[in-house]
Amino acid sequence: MADELERARKREAKLVAVFSAIDARDDAQIALGDALVELRDLGVVQADLAEMTGLSAREVGAAIRAAKDNTTDTDGTVNDADGGDTPAADQTSADTNGEQQP
Repeated sequence: MADELERARKREAKLVAVFSAIDARDDAQIALGDALVELRDLGVVQADLAEMTGLSAREVGAAIRAAKDNTTDTDGTVNDADGGDTPAADQTSADTNGEQQP
């Protein structure tokens, strides 16, 4: 019984490490996308971004999308009186991926 409990604790600790790594990866993807967007805004075409960085065109596009999605997620919400996030007044249900809003 004690061995099973110890194994369960180890599994839980490893799952925490996995989720922390996933969060770090997502943050790094957003930072990459932000930097790529800035380079693109400076006139570098997306195909050249891939060549310059050694990333595939798909990786460049995914990073840029992650940055845009992050900007959309943070810009498209406003805090209501109880501190929760709600869509901005100009958003439609399509802007919130079809989720019902309270």
